[in-house]
Amino acid sequence: MMSFIIAVLLLGFLVFVHEFGHFIIAKISGMNVETFSIGMGPAISTFKKGGTEYVIAAIPAGGYVSVTGATGDLDEEDALDPDDPRRYPNRPLLHRAFFAAAGPLMNLLVAVLIFMLVFMSVGVEVPKMETDTIISTVTDKSPAQAAGLQAGDRVLAVDGQAVNSWAALQKAIGDQKGAALNLQIDRQGQVQEVTLMPKWDKSEERYLIGIAHKTEYEQRQLSPPEAAKASVKMTKQMSMLIFDAVGNLVTGKASVSDKEEGLAGPVGIVKAIDESTQHGLVNVLMLTAALSVNLGLLNLLPIPALDGSRLLFLLLEAVRGRPVSAEKEGLVNLVGFAFLMGLMIYVTFNDISRLV
Repeated sequence: MMSFIIAVLLLGFLVFVHEFGHFIIAKISGMNVETFSIGMGPAISTFKKGGTEYVIAAIPAGGYVSVTGATGDLDEEDALDPDDPRRYPNRPLLHRAFFAAAGPLMNLLVAVLIFMLVFMSVGVEVPKMETDTIISTVTDKSPAQAAGLQAGDRVLAVDGQAVNSWAALQKAIGDQKGAALNLQIDRQGQVQEVTLMPKWDKSEERYLIGIAHKTEYEQRQLSPPEAAKASVKMTKQMSMLIFDAVGNLVTGKASVSDKEEGLAGPVGIVKAIDESTQHGLVNVLMLTAALSVNLGLLNLLPIPALDGSRLLFLLLEAVRGRPVSAEKEGLVNLVGFAFLMGLMIYVTFNDISRLV
């Protein structure tokens, strides 16, 4: 029960963030926002300010923004004339594009901020300063193996140049640009010298001799600039994984019902949140960030009823020089919504079947 409550609150928060993005851009760009609801269902409290009705609803599962004219319908009860500049269709195309993209972009921004919070407070695993040059492994059929180097050997110098860290050893090898190397090593207290010829590695794009160092990690809190950079990188990497997964679904390399690469519905998300809560707050925060990235990117897909579809129609308008009729756009979105609802039912059924 607790996992369900947490799941509802987390998903509600992410949907609220998404809708707040639409809301704030609508206000900035001069659109008439009729309603901004926090939560869904029956209203608990309402108040009106600046022409907008603010609603706190009973079910803390997201929210919604109602902008005059955004659905394409001319409501007889509209207080605005059809040519009023505050109506969505009458705003400049760029304003409408920002409005459509604001929700997904807000989700991506929140993901970055959550990652930053974790990286600054808890930290990340980073390699310890490697102050030794002890070889942990020697690659088979490598120059190092041919020269007789062994695990446990300590490299003291390269061509007479002393090295006191693994980074310095790597630099000394690279500086020779493929020339023969003379290594001075310490093997169980005995100083020896070996000569070998490095080999160019295409994947690494550098000269290697076939030795590795055991890297130890430590937890380190990042400074705000470091955390911001790492958070953007993490969000980018996660985005690439999502795009790959969507690509696999589209090309048929993966099925919607696959356990690893398929889609998860509400039941699957609740299960994932339940598992994350068992491993502490950090796991919950990381999962929340991941879900926020998912919500943002999936809404950018050009699927009817999603923000990406609205952006696609705006692109068509820019190319054609005139908008697609509201009736046609509404029909496409209606069909798309029906498809998404059917897909949600199917995915939920799969989630439940996996639990049984």
